[in-house]
Parts: sequence; C-alpha cells; structure tokens
Amino acid sequence: MTPSQEDGDEEYDDELVGLLELVWGDGFLAPGGTASVHRTVGAVDLSGTEVLDLGCGIGGADLVLTREHGARVTGIDLEPSLLQRAESRAAAAGLDISYQLGQVSGLPFADERFDHVFTHAAIIHVANKPALFAEIFRTLKPGGWLLGYDWLRGTDPYTPEMHYWFELEGLHYAMDHLNNYLTMLSQAGFSSISGDDDNERYRDIAHQEYSRMRGEWFAKMTDLLGQERRDHFIEDWRALTVVLDQGQLRPAYFRAQKPIS
Repeated sequence: MTPSQEDGDEEYDDELVGLLELVWGDGFLAPGGTASVHRTVGAVDLSGTEVLDLGCGIGGADLVLTREHGARVTGIDLEPSLLQRAESRAAAAGLDISYQLGQVSGLPFADERFDHVFTHAAIIHVANKPALFAEIFRTLKPGGWLLGYDWLRGTDPYTPEMHYWFELEGLHYAMDHLNNYLTMLSQAGFSSISGDDDNERYRDIAHQEYSRMRGEWFAKMTDLLGQERRDHFIEDWRALTVVLDQGQLRPAYFRAQKPIS
C-alpha cells in the first residue's frame, strides 16, 4: 500500500481518466455518477448555498450540484490537470463554478466560509484525517453539513488479495473504516453523524463493470489504452470484485453537521 497523496504528484493521466469516465460516466472518477451525488446530498437543501467540493477531480459532481441542487460551488483539488478539465467542463456548460488548486488537508479558506462541504471519493487520499475533519469543521458555517462518500476498508487485517489490488491500482491510498470516520468526526466537534455502508450495492455493480470490460467495453478499452494497459485494468477490476466480495473494500456514505451553537 502506498502513502497518501499529499505531495502534489499527479496520478490521473489522460488514459486513466478516459477509462474511469467510460466506466463511471462523463466527469466522474468514482462510482455512481449523478445518482451517487444525489445519494451523498440526501435531503439536505443546497439551493442558493455556498458549497465546497473537496477533491473535485474533473468536476462531474459540480455540474450536478449546480444544475440540479442549485448550489454555488467552489471546487478544490491538488492535481492541476484535473482542475483544467473541470474548468473546461464548467465553461462548456455555461456554469459559474470556481476552482482552486490546493491541498485538501490545509484548506486555503477563511473560517465559516461555506454553508456545506461535499466530498466524493477523495478523503481516501489523505493520511491525516483528523486534521482534515478539523479543517472542514473550521471552514463550515454553524449548521452546515459535511456530505461525503469514500472508499473505506473493513476492520479485519488486509488479505493478500487486498494488497494485490493496491499494487494494481498504483494510487496513493490511506484507507480507514467507517466506524473510525464517525469517531473522528465526533472528535472534530460534529453532531448528527451518520454512516451508510455501500459494499453490497457497489459489489454487484462492480461485477457488472468487470463483465462489460470483457464484453461491450473491450474494443473501446483497447483503442483508449492499448492491449497491455487494457489487460492491466481488466485484471484490476477482477481483483476489485474479489476484495469487495471479501468485505475488505467497503465504500460508504457519511454525513455530519456543525452544531449551531
């Protein structure tokens, strides 16, 4: 397993971004697409509010937050090439979305700057999660919500299959499990904390994705990646289904509110 991505290294090259968009939809580097954005937001009304998208990637979620939830979005990410894609996507859509380069673990924003903070599959890359949750708490207005989804682990020690999947992924991961997230959020001062394990739902979807890679997506992946890298990612997805089946990988939604007083 590699250390967390806090040194500014760019990991998402054009080919990887293209593959993830093929699998997860235009603008998305994590599962679920638009439906997952809605699930992350839940019943929280974002209309007219200032929302920080923490680890915004290439900006697919920001279009959904702006168009369908009426939020005024600021996105932050540490990879310049991803931000360039996000900015181009927002401009093409005619949407006023602000983007900023910066470390998510040291947020360059004033106290109580945002009404809500949204994050989708980004905290996995941050090793010092207590510090990050404290930063999120600081930048939220009283009553504001942290609305999140992330790749998490189970509580058992990693299996050889999990280590093999990390090796295939080749990305900087700093995984933790849902109960620890909820504890850290409480320690940061949040209230109304909840979590929802998503392993069972995504496990079934991942098997479908793996099947499509060997079928209808095979030619597209060959054109996009070439034979060697195509085969690498097909094996990566096979390994993904294994660790999901084992319960080692446990994606989850979580939500927490900054108290009003």
